[in-house]
Amino acid sequence: MAHLKDKPTLADLQQYMDAVCTERGWNKNNPLETFLLFSEEVGELAKAIRNQRGLYQEAAKAHQKPSSTKQALEEEFADVLGYIFDLANHFEVDLEKAFRAKEAINEQRDWGKSK
Repeated sequence: MAHLKDKPTLADLQQYMDAVCTERGWNKNNPLETFLLFSEEVGELAKAIRNQRGLYQEAAKAHQKPSSTKQALEEEFADVLGYIFDLANHFEVDLEKAFRAKEAINEQRDWGKSK
């Protein structure tokens, strides 16, 4: 059974997600299916953020027991992050390496900041 150690690195999280997907049979999804599930989770995160901000409240929700908006946000962020790891694993992308490389490029860009 996969175990997530205390204070994991980004690589640890990515490896953990790979093990979890294998254990739970989620590794049978192809990258397109995984991306669609990821997209759905991004939508759920958007809804949780909207609810946390009190934007466009749904009338049906007024009758339901209120849940912790912070907890809902945390759960949706976690779901999105898990799918990011899974997608990166599908494409054999080392997220830490990719992030560092992209940041090196971004550091060279002019972001229009005042000098």
